[in-house]
Amino acid sequence: MIIFHNAKFVAVNEQNDTFEQLWIDDGRIVYTGPAKEIPDNAEKIDLHGAFVTPGLIDIHAHVGTWAEVTEDINDANEYSEPFTPLMHALDSVDIRHFSFQHALEGGVTTVQTGPGSANVIGGIWSILKTAGPTLASRILVERSGLKGALGENPKNVFGNQYKRKPMTRMAIAQLLRDGFQRATRLSEEEKSKHVKHNLELRPFIEVLRGEMPLRLHCHRADDIMTAIRIAKEFNVQLHLEHCTEGHMIVDAVKASGFNATVGPYMLTPSKYETRNSTPAIAKIFKEHAIPFAIMTDHPFVPIQYLKYCASEAIRYGLDEETALKSITIHAATLVQLDHRIGSLEIGKDADFVVWSHPIFETEAKVLQTYVNGKKYYEAE
Repeated sequence: MIIFHNAKFVAVNEQNDTFEQLWIDDGRIVYTGPAKEIPDNAEKIDLHGAFVTPGLIDIHAHVGTWAEVTEDINDANEYSEPFTPLMHALDSVDIRHFSFQHALEGGVTTVQTGPGSANVIGGIWSILKTAGPTLASRILVERSGLKGALGENPKNVFGNQYKRKPMTRMAIAQLLRDGFQRATRLSEEEKSKHVKHNLELRPFIEVLRGEMPLRLHCHRADDIMTAIRIAKEFNVQLHLEHCTEGHMIVDAVKASGFNATVGPYMLTPSKYETRNSTPAIAKIFKEHAIPFAIMTDHPFVPIQYLKYCASEAIRYGLDEETALKSITIHAATLVQLDHRIGSLEIGKDADFVVWSHPIFETEAKVLQTYVNGKKYYEAE
């Protein structure tokens, strides 16, 4: 048993509780509440007046897969063809990559990572803790979504560079539909065979069965509407990734009933279709009760700056409570892991961050980061 005390613990639960002691045992939270007598056999850790939040969660990043600096290890995009549904994040992730250390330095304890957006269908994403001795020990969800992309990225990679399909948005949509149409036509026996033997249509069958969502990269308003239209055609669960111009069609996004991961902020428009990007989208989505999480899209915004992305949304009108939830409990809820992570509550994983000041104050610095109750980062 380890007992943390002398800090302001922010639960990030429905009641927005704060408390005085956090008890953990075997990697789980076993007590939160007012100070009480500490058992003789417990280890007592004094946090010297610090502030503690749940570990931060980034549900759209490419941690451990994307080449950075001068590395030659970009394993996030399989450029050989536009339709690669069997690619899987777990086969690309290098848990020794320094981006995991940067995540811990920024207080990020969980990421959803995997294929990028060069391909119309890029492959399967996974959700991982940012620390742990082996890849297997870090996995929270092995198959968390089928990643696809609309708009400029697949057009530029395959149409403009390789002079092959897709050259247009029409072709992108056709390739997406093709996977679902072929999977839909299979008999139940054939579907089981595809799933069992990992054949090409397995991911589409899993999405059609509701076993994982379709996660579509979409910036421009018309791409967002194409994503919604295709998801409705096949009656599948969709998660809107980026949803950059969602604030311009907010009623349609609201009516769709789908969730969104918004961002990244804090960078100049990298392409024409992101020219209308604004952190104000977070406030607008809050006002329209559209569930959302804020992302970094690491490495496009470094993972250690996740809290600054939320801070930027505050600067554009989002309240602090929602900003914090967008990178903790709301993010956990959107990936159906709120029973394990995202808040400091009894029974949940002991993932938490010790801050020098309240998280959104300018001076706030990560002092320590814990994953499953174990300290993996401490500021020098």
